[in-house]
Parts: sequence; structure tokens; C-alpha cells
Amino acid sequence: MKYITLSILFLAGLMVLPSCDKALDINTDPLAASSADPNVILPFVIVQYSNRFETELGTRIMDVPQHFSACFNSPRTGPTTSFLTGNTWGMYYEQVLGNLALVEQDALAAGESRNNVAAIAKILKAKSFFELSCIWDRIPFSEALDGVSFPAPDFDEQQSVFRGCLSILDEAIDLIDKVPAEGVFDVSSGDVLFRGNMDNWRRWANSLKLRILMLLRNKDTSVDSEIQAVLSQPLIENNAQAVMLRYAGGGGSGNAFYTIVEAFFGPSNESAQVHGPGEPLYDLLDDGDPRFDLFILDPDGLGAPENGFFPDDNTAVLKDNIIRPDLPHIMFLPSEISFYRAELALLGVTNEDAQEWFDRGLTQILEFWGQDIPGVQITLDDATISGYVSGLPAVTLQMVHEQLYLESFIRPVVAWNTVRRTKVPDMSPPSNAVITTILKRFNYPPDEVSSNPNTPANVNTDVPQWFEN
Repeated sequence: MKYITLSILFLAGLMVLPSCDKALDINTDPLAASSADPNVILPFVIVQYSNRFETELGTRIMDVPQHFSACFNSPRTGPTTSFLTGNTWGMYYEQVLGNLALVEQDALAAGESRNNVAAIAKILKAKSFFELSCIWDRIPFSEALDGVSFPAPDFDEQQSVFRGCLSILDEAIDLIDKVPAEGVFDVSSGDVLFRGNMDNWRRWANSLKLRILMLLRNKDTSVDSEIQAVLSQPLIENNAQAVMLRYAGGGGSGNAFYTIVEAFFGPSNESAQVHGPGEPLYDLLDDGDPRFDLFILDPDGLGAPENGFFPDDNTAVLKDNIIRPDLPHIMFLPSEISFYRAELALLGVTNEDAQEWFDRGLTQILEFWGQDIPGVQITLDDATISGYVSGLPAVTLQMVHEQLYLESFIRPVVAWNTVRRTKVPDMSPPSNAVITTILKRFNYPPDEVSSNPNTPANVNTDVPQWFEN
């Protein structure tokens, strides 16, 4: 898969673009864009999403699924969430969804020649709404992005949001099916993920459908037929099809997670001891898993910091290998699909071979971190990978769920969903928490509460979301 390199000049130019107002009142708002060149707006949307996701969510909630032992300004202890809620909410609704609405609107108006552009906008829109609901539960969805008709949009139930996202993804796939053979708008310079390769966008759309259906299945097994149908479609199947935004790593174009560590603490996570591994992550890897030496620096066997606390000289620390300026923003890997298939086989939803899919998924994720990730620094050879995979006992559902947890490493919302869905690994709140479980949800931002009378009343952040059993 080809990527483009993000440069400081490119990002600086994008930052001055006007993002559309949440109301999308393009007839009266002189500051809102009235049209959307996809080769300009799409990079802005994707880069802003990635930057905010790596900082507002990454550096602050990686400790919620306890991949990290602690993060600064984390909402992990409850009962309310920190000020990051407003920043994240605004990123999704204003910088991402507002601009995507313009891109989609213009592309659909242009006809089939821009089916590819409309499909990309829809896929990104579905992903954004899905993640919003995974963070807050009920969110503005059916009445969102139309401030003229709905100045105070209602909040849809999570099940309706998930169903709506599946419909949006189906619409996107239908548009891809109808992309004409000639005269298609060239979106390769604006598509910073796949360079206009619509086969990869189709695979991602189907893979996102499976991710959503797995959460729906947690409450309603009647979706099994839909899951079986998706499994027959093209999915993300190998690491070459992985969805990532690559960062060049130079000044102004580095991964934002590393940039924060460098700006406030020093040039290296290892030397500054900013972030350490969470105890569940450490314990699962500390059984000969080859990823231990890729993720964790602990030559003296000191162990992980206690959850809720930062590393020091007496604990392990996370390696610079995974907090570095050129680490890509990872959005979807094929191993997630493989482990879902192993789980579904064990549950009897399919007649597939659970062991085969489990072994494939584990091989894929080991190869990703030890061979295929852009800028790989510490490598794993084929013999090490195959030896570890073949040496494990026969697959169980517990093993699959543990690997889904490890597979989602450094992707906080995916990992958070996995923990809440499977209850694996077993987690207790940090010792300094005032909630009874791990964090289950964010509170709504104060600005939304004050401006929209339809905002639901906040509940304690340890109240499970709808999709949890």
C-alpha cells in the first residue's frame, strides 16, 4: 500500500482552512465553506482527526483499557470526565463531520464521476458517528449536522446509531459498486490513506461493518446472519491492506502522541519515564510473547507500575519503539478480522476453523509489529513468530479475547470496546478511583449541555453503555 508523507508546510496550509460550522448554514455564515474540494478538505479532515485522536484520546485514555498504567488528565478515576470531552466532541462534530458533510454533498451533486469521493466521505462519517457513540452512548445522529432544521438536535439511542452507521456503510459500498470505468474524479492526492484505491476503501467499509456488528451481537444474536453475509465480502485480509496514516517524523509532521512526550518531558519516553505498561498488558505479554520486547523495557524484571501510577526507576517503562515520531496512526489491522472469525467459529456462528483463524490472526499481528509496520525498529524473524504461535495450546474463547485485547494495543477506543464487550482481561479500577468499575462512558461536554436542551442528563461514568451485557 502506498502512502503520502505529511510535511510541515502541508499541515500548516491545511490548518488555515475554514472548517464548516456545526449547523452547516452555508447560506448565511460567511466563515463557512460553501463548497469542498476533496483534495483539500479530505487531508484536513483526516489529519485533524488523527492529531486529535492521538492527543485528546491517545495520551489521555490509553490507561482506561489499561494498556498504559497512567495518562495525564485522564478521566479514568471518575465520576466525571475531564475537559478533554469538549475537545473530542468538537473535533468529531465540527472539524470532521461538518467538513465531511460538505464533501459528501458536493460529490453527490456532481454525479457518478465523484462516487468515489462520496463513498470516502460516508465511510469516514460512519466511523466517526460509531466512535462518538462508543464514547458517549446516546449522541446526536439522525438530526445532527443540520442546524437550520434542528438547532437543538435530539440524541439517538446507541442501537439506532449503530444501525444507522451500518446503513451509511452500505450506501458507501453501493457508491463504490457504481464508480464508472472512466471519467472518475482523481482523489489520489487528497486520499492520504489509500491514494484513491477504492478496493481498499470497500474492504475497510466491510471491516467496519463487522466491528459494529460484533458490538450489536453482544445484545442481539439475531445479527448472526448479517455477520455471515459480511464475512463473505472483501475484508481487510493482510497487513498490506492495513489502515494507517503514516507520519514522516520530522518537525511538525510527527505522531502527536510522541510530540507531547517530547514537548513536555524530554526526547524519549524511556529516559523520561512518562508512560509505563498497564498491569493487564504486562501480564499477558509476560509469557514469552515476542511483543514483550517490542513494547516494554524491563531488563531487570521489575514489573509494571500499579494501574493509575506512572513508571519510575523501580518499574517497567514503554519502549521508544512504540512512542516515536514516525509511528503511524493505526486505524484497522487484519488481525482484528481474523480474531473475530476465530471467536465466531468457537461460538458456532460459522463453520470455519477457529484454530486456523486464531493462528492466522496471531501471526498477522506479530508480523505487523515485528516486520510490516512502517519504520520498524525492532524486528521479529519468521522462525520466532511461527515457533511462538505453534507452541500455544489449543485455542479457547478466553485466548481469543485476550488476543483481541493485545491486538488493539495503542488504539484506545478499539481496546476500550473490546474490554467492555468481552470483559477480558478482568479489570479493576485504579486504587485512586472513586467509581466502582473501569470508566464506561464520558460525560457530555458542558458547552453542549448548556446550548442544547435535548442533551441527556449525565450519569456516573461507571454506568455501562447499551451494548454491554
